[in-house]
Amino acid sequence: MGASPRAFEVLAVRLQAARTPTDVDLLLDRWVDLRDRATEWDAHRWGFTYSWCERELAELDRRARLYVGPTPMDQEGTRL
Repeated sequence: MGASPRAFEVLAVRLQAARTPTDVDLLLDRWVDLRDRATEWDAHRWGFTYSWCERELAELDRRARLYVGPTPMDQEGTRL
């Protein structure tokens, strides 16, 4: 199940307004992400509460606070 239909409506409007091929490509990538990956909207529809992954999120947050070193960047040099 994909994201909320409202999310796709917003993306459709943004796609129509996109001016460059790069913008269109990024928006289409987002469309596929929303279509193929579960979201909090899905979790609610499946009967999960917001806290269904609370332990995992807390662990990710704890690890992020322990990280010491250079700022993580992707291959284009964009901060993550």
